[in-house]
Amino acid sequence: MKPHYPYITRSLIRLFEEGKLTNIKDIIVEPEYGYVSRINYIDGTFRIIYGADLGLNIAASADLAKDKGFTKFMLRKIGINCPDGKEFLLPSWEKAISPIQNRKNNFEMQTSDKAQKYIHDYIGYPIFIKPINGSQGTDVFRVDDDGELAEFLEMYEKKNVRIAVIEKLINMPDYRIVILDGQLISAYKRTPLAVIGNGLDNIETLVNKLQEKHITDGRNTNLDLTDIRITKHLKKQNISLNYIPANNENVTLISVSNLSAGGTSTDVSDIISPHWVELSEIIAKNFNLRLCGVDLACEDISSANSEYSVYEVNAAPGLDHYASSGANQKRIVDELYTKVFNAPHIQAN
Repeated sequence: MKPHYPYITRSLIRLFEEGKLTNIKDIIVEPEYGYVSRINYIDGTFRIIYGADLGLNIAASADLAKDKGFTKFMLRKIGINCPDGKEFLLPSWEKAISPIQNRKNNFEMQTSDKAQKYIHDYIGYPIFIKPINGSQGTDVFRVDDDGELAEFLEMYEKKNVRIAVIEKLINMPDYRIVILDGQLISAYKRTPLAVIGNGLDNIETLVNKLQEKHITDGRNTNLDLTDIRITKHLKKQNISLNYIPANNENVTLISVSNLSAGGTSTDVSDIISPHWVELSEIIAKNFNLRLCGVDLACEDISSANSEYSVYEVNAAPGLDHYASSGANQKRIVDELYTKVFNAPHIQAN
């Protein structure tokens, strides 16, 4: 087993070597990257693991969850609150599909040149902008004015992003709820990347020390100080990487709370209201997802009556960062993977 293999692959190999996967005859792992694995079961069946995909969800459901625009459409249709927003085609994608759409008499496509007017007329700043098929918080930006909007739309065009999702910023705590076959696996609060000052070190040094801690803890997170989101977020606070925070001063470095972007997690499984678990189960069922991660903004996760907004559904929720946050979290993830790896014929409730 190589250290650069995906967390799921490393867990599969480790659990098999520990003798916990008693229904498995053997496993085959692509040796160079470990991105693809095949589990051969004693009963003659097999399972394919591809990246973070455990092979539980059907392709159509997984593809739907990847598309943030269609996901919000489906969520609203089943009565789930979502952030106000709209999807806009980038120029290169508009050019590619407009001939076909025009032949079908579709002349009402929402193009990125209409985004600014939409924001001013309907939702206002601040907003979040994200690629429609992005993951792990990549290229997700907080936008506070027209200048930033133009900057990020131009960046998307250069990166060949087809469609940009624009959403009203929801100013509530952020949670990830993971459901497997109608049962709660984990629920945790996600907090954006931040450092805590000691009165001596500047932000750059504190981030480098945090990166070293992540490596020691086995957390595969690259804290990139050249990330434009960090530069912009610090600038809005009138500070830079050279700023020396006071002792115990908390300095947030980025707007997004994804763990893959350096965010931290706090387990809330013991305090979450059953209402939010039931809501997540309903979402998973309606999306036909056996394994499902629900990203929820919620004012008070312990209250069934709290204000909330569901902003994403994930068909392959990565649990590596969560597992590295503590011994109990690692145990939860190990139990999940043991159940999934060991039982290819689990039936959804």
